[in-house]
Amino acid sequence: MMKSYKFLSYKRKHFQPNNERGFTLVELIVTITVLAIIITIATPYILEQLARMEAKRIEGQIRNTLALAKAESYIRRQDLLVCLSNNGAICDRDSYKQLLLFLDKNNNKSFDLGVDDLLEEQALEPKYSTLYLRVGDKRHYTKFWGDSGKPRGHFGHFKYCPTSSYNHTMYQISFSQGGRVTYKPDASHPTDCGK
Repeated sequence: MMKSYKFLSYKRKHFQPNNERGFTLVELIVTITVLAIIITIATPYILEQLARMEAKRIEGQIRNTLALAKAESYIRRQDLLVCLSNNGAICDRDSYKQLLLFLDKNNNKSFDLGVDDLLEEQALEPKYSTLYLRVGDKRHYTKFWGDSGKPRGHFGHFKYCPTSSYNHTMYQISFSQGGRVTYKPDASHPTDCGK
């Protein structure tokens, strides 16, 4: 009798039907609706943060490339070119996907694979903006001279303009004849991006 009592007690503890239930359909719909509302509210903020991070990243890439161009042209005693490109070969004032720094061996003012020496290629790939390179004489490149490391006669700026309603950042990165690189936000130096 004692054994059967222990067995029944064990059976009640361990083999009782589970009275806990899962989500009902209504609870699941309410949970999904609340999550959808939270995502809808948070999405613009997240996209604004991503656009801000992109603007800062591209600013750093441009500044670093210009600093490298200045130093390398002087160290090598060779003229180096910086340009924007969409496909890694053709330099264009209105390209925006890549930033190239190269030694133009055949002096055609564009990067030629297998001919020119590519010193640096920065993948810019902006998603919330576009870039423009503006150098005097409507050039599509800027040249850093090997005798001084300065872009004399080839001074200008990169213009960063938003293309998304989530991006409110506009600026220019100017480089002077003396090779000085300056960040100019739209508030103090209008970029005229809307024009």
